[in-house]
Amino acid sequence: MRSDGPAHPGGPDTGEVLRFSGQVEKGELRAALKAAGVFRRVRLPGAAGALAIALLGVLAADGSGSVDLFPVALGAVYGTVFCVLAPRRIVSRAFRAAQAHGERECVLAGDGITVNCAGGEGAFMPWEQLKRFHETPEIYAVVGRTGWKTCFFVLPKRLMPAPGQVELAGALLDSRLRRA
Repeated sequence: MRSDGPAHPGGPDTGEVLRFSGQVEKGELRAALKAAGVFRRVRLPGAAGALAIALLGVLAADGSGSVDLFPVALGAVYGTVFCVLAPRRIVSRAFRAAQAHGERECVLAGDGITVNCAGGEGAFMPWEQLKRFHETPEIYAVVGRTGWKTCFFVLPKRLMPAPGQVELAGALLDSRLRRA
């Protein structure tokens, strides 16, 4: 989905509906990842794994009433890593990657979403490959799939300053995608 120039320039031939540009902020990225369920998909297996490790430690007790604390402590560490530290790392890495690409121009058109980076690198996703969107007071988070890869667009509402742009983007997303 990458190219050397603009992947899909937008314009009247593609039915351009809305165009805006800017950079995503860390709080907006965190809200989008949370709304899309990324943290839940990390925390749930982390909590289940921590519980399983701790339970194995308790079940492996010799029956004398004493519990080996090493597996219980290992379960607590495992849970801490996956439930607390992993989501923070996901946000910080995603934010660094977003900042490395610089300011982006986003075009919502009749045939899909186009995002062009300052360096000329761009991506186009047709509506057919996008599955759902999430709305928070700050952002629209659009989620789709291309093959085995999940694509994720964060559309900050603060970058749509003209009157009616936020409502227009919401109406377009509602008409094309499933609201989650």
